[in-house]
Amino acid sequence: MDVFLSFDVERHSFETNTHDNSTGADSVIKRIENDAMPRLLQLLAEYNAKATFFSTAIFAKNSPKTIRSIVLAGHEAACHGYDHDDYYDALSLEKQIYFLQKSKSIIEEAANVPLVSFRAPALRINKDTVRALESTGFQYDSSVSSQRFDGPFTSGAIKKLKWLTAHRKPYHPDYSSPYKKGNSTITEVPVSALGWPFISTHLRIAPTITFAVQKLLMLEADYTHKPLVFLMHPQEVLFFQKGKMAHSHNSRKTNFFSGELRHALKFRNLGDSCFELFRKVLHNCQQHQANFKTIKEVSL
Repeated sequence: MDVFLSFDVERHSFETNTHDNSTGADSVIKRIENDAMPRLLQLLAEYNAKATFFSTAIFAKNSPKTIRSIVLAGHEAACHGYDHDDYYDALSLEKQIYFLQKSKSIIEEAANVPLVSFRAPALRINKDTVRALESTGFQYDSSVSSQRFDGPFTSGAIKKLKWLTAHRKPYHPDYSSPYKKGNSTITEVPVSALGWPFISTHLRIAPTITFAVQKLLMLEADYTHKPLVFLMHPQEVLFFQKGKMAHSHNSRKTNFFSGELRHALKFRNLGDSCFELFRKVLHNCQQHQANFKTIKEVSL
């Protein structure tokens, strides 16, 4: 069973549900660099597990040390866009190419290795994303979550309904739609889901359900050879004091579900609790004789 662990590395603050723009020692970026990332890299080493770290360019620019530590530990450095407010489903082909080129250059400078894998902020892409990725030298994308349903709890919810019909195994997307199989050179590596997504946010909100989903996904992998793709955020292993929710100037309007309620739910099991839940994910995979791989090791 192939398992692809992936991390979205960004400066999101759980206190305010927006970006942390501070630059001091207590900023989210510095806390990830000095606390979260060393703990996670050590845990991955204990399980001899490789992972892919999708970083925003803003994070890489402010913490090149973190990006270098990822590469030195034998993991894959990858791109998560320039900043997390750049929603690719709302950008033209030209704008996507611009942001991808800019982001790729900044992260590659920090990593000192070529980047070939991409994941869109908030997993939001459109029909132009495949061509934009090809034009900027990417080979892999992991912005689709096949058969996942978040309802009103996610940004871009209407367009993400197309996930319900997306192919479950890695595939080459079509130029007319990233959710259909086609003839592009990009390899789409979907984040695992069975209605309920296999991600750390839902792991923290409802561990029992998520571990049941993991068991089913591992059984599916035995029969269909579909890999498991798990998504996590490093700052989830940090403790946050809940504050007043705010919005960045680029944020879309939110409803009660994708705003206040989602913000409240995201505080469940942060810090050490999340760290131990992730350890159990790794343990379950190890017990199932997992082969931990990076996204760029996917082959069709």
